[in-house]
Amino acid sequence: MPFSSTLAAIDGWLAEHAPLTLRDLPPPATRDQLAAVRAHLGVDLLKEVEELLSWHNGAGAATPAFCLAPGFVFLGAADMIAVSRRRLTADADRHWHTWHRQWLPVASGRRGSCLAVDHSDRDTHGHVTIMSAEESRDAPKTWPDLGALLSRSYEAMRYGSPFLKSRRSVHNGRLDWEEA
Repeated sequence: MPFSSTLAAIDGWLAEHAPLTLRDLPPPATRDQLAAVRAHLGVDLLKEVEELLSWHNGAGAATPAFCLAPGFVFLGAADMIAVSRRRLTADADRHWHTWHRQWLPVASGRRGSCLAVDHSDRDTHGHVTIMSAEESRDAPKTWPDLGALLSRSYEAMRYGSPFLKSRRSVHNGRLDWEEA
């Protein structure tokens, strides 16, 4: 399914099953907000990231917040930049760097983790990775692109199937994720 169709399908599912979550999602990012993200990265935004921010500019302030994947709250443009800056600042005092300037956090998780989209010119260009703030021996979970991640999230929303050890629930018109 094309990325824009996945976003439209998520809106449709939310409208039918979790209308308060949909209502609370903010409007699209402005041109200035998109330009600020581009300037921070120093490269053009991947088409899917630009489409994502042109769909809604983050999760808004509602509780529970809208997650791009279970446990990962959708960040708006300003928060993407802020999280990236915090990760870069934390790296400044280390001998090794755990954060690349052209990784863009698109969602924030527990204990400082995030979903980051690789905008670098490496082999992992476009990949989405769960980046942890803590060191781990486990290989990080990745998806080939934002479309694959959101397709999987939509599938879990639509069918109630488990994803990232969670299952969707809807309470009082709001989407949430509970341990599966």
